[in-house]
Amino acid sequence: MVETKYGFNISKKTIESDVNRLTNQIWKLLPMRENNEENWESQLASVILEISGLHDVLILDDGDVRYLSLLSKLEGLQKEQVPFEIFRKTIFECISLFRGVYNVK
Repeated sequence: MVETKYGFNISKKTIESDVNRLTNQIWKLLPMRENNEENWESQLASVILEISGLHDVLILDDGDVRYLSLLSKLEGLQKEQVPFEIFRKTIFECISLFRGVYNVK
C-alpha cells in the first residue's frame, strides 16, 4: 500500500494498473506525431499533466532524479522542431524512466 496526500492508501496493484494505462498514453504519442493526423501536442500536454498530478497525489521519494529527468524530457518534446528520430528515442527513454520511478516492470 502507498499512502496518498489525502490520507488514504492505494494498493500497489492499482498504481501498477494506472502506470500501465499512462504508459499506453505515452506510446500513443509515436503514431500521433509520425502521422501528424491528430493533435499530438494536446496528448503530450495531457500526459505531462497526469504524470505530475500522480506524483503529487502519492507520497514518494522526491529525491528520485528519474522523475525530474522524465518530466524534463516530456516538456522538451513539446518543441515542434524536435526531429522524429529524437522524439521516438526520447519516448522510449520516458517510458523506461516512468516505469522505473513506480517500480513497474
